[in-house]
Amino acid sequence: MPSGETPQSSDRRAEADDASINIPSPLDLPPEANEEADLAALREKILAEEHAKELALIEQERQIIPFVDAPDELIPLDPQDRIWITSDRKHVVLLGRVVLREGFLELLACRVGSKEHESILSVRVKPFLVHAGLLAVNARQGQSAEFRPEFIPASGDRIDITLRWQVRSRSLSGEEEIVQHESSAQDWIWDLSSPEHAKRPMTTHWVFSGSRTYQDAAGNHRYLADETGELFGLSNFVGSILDVPIESSADNTMLQFGCFTERIPPIGTPVTIILTPVN
Repeated sequence: MPSGETPQSSDRRAEADDASINIPSPLDLPPEANEEADLAALREKILAEEHAKELALIEQERQIIPFVDAPDELIPLDPQDRIWITSDRKHVVLLGRVVLREGFLELLACRVGSKEHESILSVRVKPFLVHAGLLAVNARQGQSAEFRPEFIPASGDRIDITLRWQVRSRSLSGEEEIVQHESSAQDWIWDLSSPEHAKRPMTTHWVFSGSRTYQDAAGNHRYLADETGELFGLSNFVGSILDVPIESSADNTMLQFGCFTERIPPIGTPVTIILTPVN
């Protein structure tokens, strides 16, 4: 016992020492707990960054004016989603963005956050609005493809798809200029029956088969494309709003279409998509 210290003060000091030892510290946690906390913090940071990017992209998209002759005369179909019909009620207009330029394809376009790994275009729109827009321009819906007992192709009015986009370039005088391009959607799609050294674009068209609907357990009617994100198909999906009127498998070993990379603008390019029924 130190000089001048009583037994009572010694006991109190010992209790204080014990209390200080029992104070929780992150260093006392098992290594696994520290790692889990670090991973959770990292996940939150990544999610926050991705959310901020998405909000910035949405705001950027809201500033884009559709590449049509009279954009101020377009009739909006929804206060939030950027989809319109033309004033003459002959075309549906929506905005997409290039998300894929290489590889095999099962779709021309999908809803944002669904099947970007197998679609050239991603579109920020609720799929049922595309269906409603086509009906509003007097397109006649057919049926989705049937597979049993034998294959029956998708049917419905033919729908032509026109793509418009802009590219910044330099003129001969060195001045920057914006050049607008237009193409049929088929020109962006490689018919894989042709060899790479002699590529041919897709020749078949799309039809307005309409996505299938079903009734859930609660008795609510559901529009399948709203859940799958399948908009304009190249493989036969019963969820697609537009499908090809031929047998086209979704089996990875039997895919019939791929990206015509040389004809597709850079990733991220905004694209105006124009749907025109051919009655």
